[in-house]
Amino acid sequence: ARIRHLAILTEDVDRMVKFYTNAFGLKIVQGVGTATYLTDGHINLAIIPIGPERLIEGISQEGINHFGFEVDSVAELVPRCQEWGAATDTTKRPPNREAEYRVHDPDGNPIDLSQHGWPH
Repeated sequence: ARIRHLAILTEDVDRMVKFYTNAFGLKIVQGVGTATYLTDGHINLAIIPIGPERLIEGISQEGINHFGFEVDSVAELVPRCQEWGAATDTTKRPPNREAEYRVHDPDGNPIDLSQHGWPH
């Protein structure tokens, strides 16, 4: 098994798509349903409008717990995240974590950032 996608529920799909395409360079890909699908070429991120999910599934809370990106340079990414509406500054993570830094997207979803990579 391998991770295929992550999904985020949001009130503002356009804002979230702009954030992830501009801050992280994800590309929009064709998908099915009401979501806008983004990819880094390996894993997809589904940005789902929460309205239909309220009707279909009874879900009312935006977001997910957290997810992570392996990045070439946190220093280069920080200004892009701020420019595209990050809800927080980028902060250093405790030393006992796989990710070195964390930022929150415009809806407040935590995003771990790692330059050293992740265990395989």
